[in-house]
Amino acid sequence: SAGIQALEKELLEQNARHKDWCCTEELMKTTREGKALYLHCLPADINGVSCVDGEVEASVFDRYRTPLYKEASFKPYIIAAMIFLAKVRDPQATLKALEDRGTARWFQK
Repeated sequence: SAGIQALEKELLEQNARHKDWCCTEELMKTTREGKALYLHCLPADINGVSCVDGEVEASVFDRYRTPLYKEASFKPYIIAAMIFLAKVRDPQATLKALEDRGTARWFQK
């Protein structure tokens, strides 16, 4: 739709204004004791790996790969929760009604 195309154009222009920004080793050194935790919801644009001009240097990304992947693993649940909250008028009552049904879920034996 025209609205989506306009939004995409606006966001691409916004991204272009920040193209020179990257989370580098030098930037990480400016944090308290140089020990900031780099997190990203993924996928990330990694310099020299997934693109030429990315948002994070490969060495920074690699150093925090485990916490990055752990954080990203929560993303589907967060998205599902946001959809649920947007679709249901009374989330608490809906969850209670589902619980009261007593229907076994796939992970239950």
